[in-house]
Amino acid sequence: MRRSEREAQFEEFVLARSRSLLRLCYLLTGDTGLAEDLLQNALANCFRHWDRAQSQGREEAYVRTAIVNAHIDTVRRRRFKEIMTLHPPDSHAPAQTQAAEDRDLLRRELAKLAPRTRAAVVLRHYVGLSEQESALTLGCSVGNVKRLTFRGLAQLRTTMEPPGRAAFPDQDTAASVPTSRQEGS
Repeated sequence: MRRSEREAQFEEFVLARSRSLLRLCYLLTGDTGLAEDLLQNALANCFRHWDRAQSQGREEAYVRTAIVNAHIDTVRRRRFKEIMTLHPPDSHAPAQTQAAEDRDLLRRELAKLAPRTRAAVVLRHYVGLSEQESALTLGCSVGNVKRLTFRGLAQLRTTMEPPGRAAFPDQDTAASVPTSRQEGS
């Protein structure tokens, strides 16, 4: 294949898929600037091996794998550079709608997950990949994807559960909370 054809095919792919790939990067990083950098670096690395990706017919999976691996490497390198606080600094932004607050809370809680766990949750529940596709992207077994996703979702449920709500939606809270008559008996 001539170099100009290769470049044209790569450019066509980038134009067609960059929006969804950028969304994946944003969900992994939680920051627009970092997401753009992650995508740009992953695409630059993938361009060098574009013939290999095309020969397998898995161009998007190849790029997603490069994105996830680059993100995990970045997180590992900067793990000790950031200092997390219990309470976020005060913000003077106007009040947000509940939906926006929920999305922000979810993004913050996603950021607390381990990099591979976060990648598994994002690939399965945001990108919508199957367990097999996620396993290929992460370079692990389907069982490992299931385990990572299960643990990630369990951690999210635990940290995002509003105070006073039952841990399990099936649990009958009325039966477990004593009333004033029951306490006095």
